[in-house]
Amino acid sequence: MKTKEEHLYQGRLHSVKGEYDEAIKEYKKALEIAPDYKPAKVNLSLLYYMKGPVNKDRCASSRFMEKPGHKEGRRQERPGIIF
Repeated sequence: MKTKEEHLYQGRLHSVKGEYDEAIKEYKKALEIAPDYKPAKVNLSLLYYMKGPVNKDRCASSRFMEKPGHKEGRRQERPGIIF
């Protein structure tokens, strides 16, 4: 069985390759092991943000939705993933 860190690492590898759906699966597996694992939450939120319109159901962190000036569903320039 993989650790949360191994799932995070695999998620990062998939992200770099542009395999976002696979990366999302890995981050979710890390969060199944440790629901409060911040690196997986942050990267998962960023991937959801990069994939398109964001809503509260797709966001791994509710704080992300509270960002000042963020308009739900509005497509904006997407920043790169920060590891």
